[in-house]
Amino acid sequence: MNLELLKKIGKLESFEIKNSSLVLCLTAPGLYIYSLLIFHFNKNAVEVPYMRELFAALFLIVGLLPLTKKKEVTEYYGLYVFFCLFLFQHYLTYTVAINRFSIDYLLGNFIVMFGGILLLNNRLLIILFSTTQLIHMTYRVLTLNVDIITEGAVLISIVTIFIYSFIILNGVMHHRKSLQEINKQLETKIEQRTKDLETRAKELYERNKDLEEFAYVVSHDLKRPLRNIHTLAEWLTSSEHTDAKCVQEDSEMGENLTKIKEQVEQMDLLINGILNYSLQMEKEKELKKVDVDILVKRIIMVNSSEKCVIEVKNKLPEVLFNESQLLQVFQNLIQNAIKHNNKEYIHIMVGSEERKEKYVFFIADNGPGIDDKYHEKIFQLFQKLEVNSHVDSIGIGLALVKKVIERSGGRVWLESKKGKGTTFYFTIRKD
Repeated sequence: MNLELLKKIGKLESFEIKNSSLVLCLTAPGLYIYSLLIFHFNKNAVEVPYMRELFAALFLIVGLLPLTKKKEVTEYYGLYVFFCLFLFQHYLTYTVAINRFSIDYLLGNFIVMFGGILLLNNRLLIILFSTTQLIHMTYRVLTLNVDIITEGAVLISIVTIFIYSFIILNGVMHHRKSLQEINKQLETKIEQRTKDLETRAKELYERNKDLEEFAYVVSHDLKRPLRNIHTLAEWLTSSEHTDAKCVQEDSEMGENLTKIKEQVEQMDLLINGILNYSLQMEKEKELKKVDVDILVKRIIMVNSSEKCVIEVKNKLPEVLFNESQLLQVFQNLIQNAIKHNNKEYIHIMVGSEERKEKYVFFIADNGPGIDDKYHEKIFQLFQKLEVNSHVDSIGIGLALVKKVIERSGGRVWLESKKGKGTTFYFTIRKD
C-alpha cells in the first residue's frame, strides 16, 4: 500500500494524539484490574494465560509512544491505535465466546467496541473495526450452542452498536468536513492578509526611504546657515580681534557672541538628535555617560536673563543616555517653563533625587500652573493649552520628551495647581 495513503489514514491532529495517548495509558491498568475483578467474582471464568498482562503492556507502550516525538509515530499514530484496539477487540470476542457470553465479559466487550469507535477518526478504520467485529461476534454466536434468548440479545446488541457507529461516523465526518472547510477559508484569508501586509510594508518602506532623503536634505539646508553663523561668531571672538580690542571677551558684545556660538552648537546637536530620533537611527552604542550637571548648566547659560533665574538645587548625577536626546528633554522642559510663564520675574529650579534603581529629575517653575484635566493632554502631539501669538510653540516639545523618556524605560509626569506653578518629573534608570 502507498505510504502516502497510510499516512493519510493514520494522520491525527495533535490534540487527538494527546487524547488517544491518555486513553490508552489509562486503559492499560484498567483492563488488568477489570480482569482481576472478574476472576474474583466469577470463579469459573476462563482466559488465555498471560494475555491480559500482554495487552496491558501493549496499551501502555502505544500510549507512551508520542513521548518519543518521532516523526514516524506522529504521522502514523492513528494506525498504531487502530491495530492495538483491533487485536484487543477480537481477543475479547474470543474470550466472550469461551466464557459462553457471560454478562461480565460481554459488557467489557461492548464497552471496548463502542470506545474504539469513538477513539478512531478515520472512516475506513471505523468501518473495518466495526464490520469485522460484527462478523466475528455473529460467527461466535451462531457456532456455539447457546439458548435463543442469549443469541438474540447478543446479536441485537452488536447490530445496534454497528448501526450507531455509522450514525456517529456520519456526524464526525460531517463535523470534520465543516472544520476543514473553515480552515481552508481561514488559510485563504490569512494568505490574502499576508499579501496585503507585504504590499503595505513595501509601500511604507518606500515612503520611509523618501522621508529619510527629505530629512537629510532639510537638515543639510538648516545646518548650512548655522555653520556660517558659528564661523562668523568664532571669527569675531578669535584672538586677533580680542588682541586688537575690537571685541572684549568680558564685554557685553563678547558675551553675546559666546552665547550665539553656544546656541548654534546646541541647535546643531538638536537637529541631529531630532533627525536621528524621528527616523529611529539612534543605536545602543551611541549611549554614553552624560554629566547632567554640565549639560544643564550649558542650557542655563543660554536661557538665563535678568528676569529669568534658573537654579540647580543640587549637583546633578551622571547617567547612561544619548546626549542629544537628553539635551532635548531638559531644553524643552526649561524653555516651556519660560515661554508659558506669566510672571514678571521667572524663577526655575532644576534638581534630582537618587532612588534605588533610578534617578528622578524635576524642573519646577513659578508659572500660572496647569489644571488637572490637562495633565495628560499636554503630552499629546501638537496639543497646546492656549494660542498666543507671542509664544513660539507648535506643541511637539512635551510629546517628544515623553517619547524619549518612555523609550528609555523611564516615566514622565507633572504636579501642578492653578496659579501656583508646575513641576515636571521624569525618571532615568541608573544602569
